[in-house]
Amino acid sequence: MKRSTLILLLLAAVAGVAVYFTEVRSGKSGDEETPKTPAAFKFKREDIAGITLIRGGQTINLENQNNKWVITQPVNATADEAVMNSLVGDLVSARIERDFPPAGGDLKQYGLSEPAVKLEVKLKNGETHRVELGSNDDITLSAYAKIDGSRNVALLPVSLLNDSNKSLNDIRDRSVLGATPYELSSVKIANESGAYELEKKDSEWNIKSPVSGLADEAQVSSMLADITGAKATEVVSENVDDPAKYGLDKSKVSITARLASGERTVSIGSKVDENYYAKVSDRPQLLKIDSLFYEKLNTKLASLRSKQFVKLNRDELTKVYIKNANLTLVAEKKDDKWKVTEPADKKDKEASTFKMFTPLETQATEVLDKPSGAIAAKFAKPAVEVRLTDKSGKTTTLKISSADGDNVYVKVEGRSEIYKVEKSVLDGLNFKADEAVN
Repeated sequence: MKRSTLILLLLAAVAGVAVYFTEVRSGKSGDEETPKTPAAFKFKREDIAGITLIRGGQTINLENQNNKWVITQPVNATADEAVMNSLVGDLVSARIERDFPPAGGDLKQYGLSEPAVKLEVKLKNGETHRVELGSNDDITLSAYAKIDGSRNVALLPVSLLNDSNKSLNDIRDRSVLGATPYELSSVKIANESGAYELEKKDSEWNIKSPVSGLADEAQVSSMLADITGAKATEVVSENVDDPAKYGLDKSKVSITARLASGERTVSIGSKVDENYYAKVSDRPQLLKIDSLFYEKLNTKLASLRSKQFVKLNRDELTKVYIKNANLTLVAEKKDDKWKVTEPADKKDKEASTFKMFTPLETQATEVLDKPSGAIAAKFAKPAVEVRLTDKSGKTTTLKISSADGDNVYVKVEGRSEIYKVEKSVLDGLNFKADEAVN
C-alpha cells in the first residue's frame, strides 16, 4: 500500500472517531441547530411608538400614527413606508453576534467615539431604548454598536447601520403621483406631442380623446406602472415661492389622474442638470424628477393604441356570420361546439374555429384616424363582412376591403378609425365551404 493512501485512511478513521464522540456519544444530531445568538431587544414591531434618528448633526423624529410612519422633525411629512419597514424590521430582528469590552477602553477603533448613527426607540409603554452605531466589520458583515448605555461593544447586523444611516431625503416619502395603477380611473397627459386622455372601463383601458378607441393594455399598464412607481430625486423646498422661476407657471408637460378622492396633477417645469422641477397639485413642495419620468410622460398616443381591431373573446361569442366571395357562413355555438346553420349542405357540421377566428386575431400594422377618401370608398363593396354576436345579444360588424398591394383595410361598424393589416387576413377569411368545416 502506498504511503499516501495509508495517510488518507488514517485521516478518515480519525474523522470517524471525532464524529462518534461529538454526535453519537453526546446525543446530538449533526443537523441540530446551534443555539441562537441573543436578541438585541425584546420589543416587537407593534410596540414601537416612535424613533429618533441622529446622524451628521441632523435629528429626525418619526412617529407611528395609525400604523403610518410620519416625520415630525425637522419637517412635517410622510415617511417612506418601505424604508421604515426595513428599519423597524432590523431593530426587532437584531441579534448580538458578539459582546465584548473595548480593547484598551478605546471606542474610536470601533467608530463609536463619534457614532455614525444614534437611534432612540420609544415604545408605547413609555420605555426608551438607545443604540449607537459605529463602523462596520467587513469580515463578519456586522456593525459595532453600543446598546442602552452598555460599556461593552456589541456586534449587530450591518443591515441596521445601512438602513438607519439615511438622510431626510431618503427617509421621507418621495412618491411623485402618490397612487397605484389600481387607484386610477382616468389619466390626462399633456406633452410635447399633444394631449390625450385614457379612461378605465370594466378594468380595461380605452382611449377617450382626442379620438376614441381601444388601448393596448400591455403598453398602458407598463407606462402607468412606471409613472405611479416614480420617486422624486429630491425635495428641493417645502414651498414653491415663485412658480415662474421654475417653469411651473406655463407647464407644457403634465399628468392629471382621477382618483376616488378627486383629481391630482403633476406639472413639470424647467430642466435643471439632468432633472426637471415638478409640483404636485395637492402638495406644497417643490420636487425634482428624473429624465425617465419626463420621458414616460412624453409617451406618444400612437404607441398606446391597440393594434387589435376587435377584442375577440371566443368564450363569450354565440354566433358568427362570415360572407366572402365564395359563400355565406353562419355558425352557432351549441354545447360548446360550433355548428354550421348555413350553407344548407353543411348544416349541423362542426365549423372550423381556426378558419373563423384566427385571421381576426391579427394585429394591425397601422391605425388610421383620418383615412383618405380612396380608402374609405373601399368599404362600399367589402371583400369580406364578419358579424360577431355575443351572449348579451350585441353584434359587432367588421368589413374587410379588397387587397391593396400587400395590405387590406378593416373597419369596425360604429368606430371612426380604420385598421391597416396584412393581406393574410383576407386570404384567411376567403375560405370555401369545404374548408369551413372540420
